Amino acid sequence: MDKQTVTRKDVARKAGVSVSVVSRALNNSGYVNAEKKQRVLAAAEEMGYFPHPVAMSLQKRRTKQILYFCKDLMNSYYIQMYQGMARTARERGYMVVLNGNIDFSSIRETMVDGIIMPNESVTEYYLQTIGKNYHLPVVTASYGNAVYFPKSVPMVESDMHQVIELAVNSLRKKGHKKIALATPYGYQSTESRSQTWWRLMESVFKGKQGDYLVSCRREDLDEDEELVKMLEQSGSDDTEQPFLRRENFFIEGEIIGRLLIKRKLDVTAVVCFNDELAAGLCGELRQHGFQVPEQISVVGIDGSYIRQFTRPLLSTVSVYPEEHGAKCAEVLIDLIEGKKIRYVTRVPMKLLEGETIRDIL
Repeated sequence: MDKQTVTRKDVARKAGVSVSVVSRALNNSGYVNAEKKQRVLAAAEEMGYFPHPVAMSLQKRRTKQILYFCKDLMNSYYIQMYQGMARTARERGYMVVLNGNIDFSSIRETMVDGIIMPNESVTEYYLQTIGKNYHLPVVTASYGNAVYFPKSVPMVESDMHQVIELAVNSLRKKGHKKIALATPYGYQSTESRSQTWWRLMESVFKGKQGDYLVSCRREDLDEDEELVKMLEQSGSDDTEQPFLRRENFFIEGEIIGRLLIKRKLDVTAVVCFNDELAAGLCGELRQHGFQVPEQISVVGIDGSYIRQFTRPLLSTVSVYPEEHGAKCAEVLIDLIEGKKIRYVTRVPMKLLEGETIRDIL
């Protein structure tokens, strides 16, 4: 018999049982006499019968697939998060489906058991739109940003408030006082890194922190045509929803490096939004004859694989991106399977010493 044409009825006939017994035996649903179950399994294996995965998912209302909903696939942090998710999902018998288009309406057409969101802002937007009337389990990665969720969503958090405090305090222990922030976002941003740096630098810059927060938004480029062109060619995009944008942090770091040189800021160190931005910034400074850390110290954030390729070796606050992704998958699968979960889970952080911080004490 052609293996492609084998049905449950064929297996039932060969095993000498009813079709319903075959269904229960193959689905592990309901009682089946051990001897009958063994006959069914042996017959199915001999005849090459395998349940169709789509049909099985419809019957069980379980696909064993989870969706990672992430547009910014140029971001090394999100890529490493995905690697952690995929590993944990595989260990639990699940598969991670990756959607890089950020089309919320497509979720209704996707056969998945739950969703992992890349950050709390995307989650907030989802819950206020499609998620209002579509009740798949959702878990979000979180970074300490202020958002409003109309219903409870489990969060796996890298607390960027604490990360910035660790970065700044590590520089202060080395004698640094005037510390700039390099970020893609403007000084009015409510993003957690910017907010915490602003607070920590109040005693140093006395309300003039805006002069030392260096961003690469178009309006912050001092009408420099070359920098505007670099930003336009970077592959970063603008959307009506800023949290949905895709960004090329490396080129943004190069732009900010040029702005630091152009503005001649009297700082001894700079904390960067992430490792990719730090790598771009260090490369641009070096290209223009500035020595890191001899003339300026640099600290990144993430602990991503990008750090391995920076010269000198980047000092960074690691928030373990693979572990972050793995924990997101673990919490979501527990939620899907009805297990008890914590609604806030935090991932660890640690300063990874490199070669980009100078001791000036």
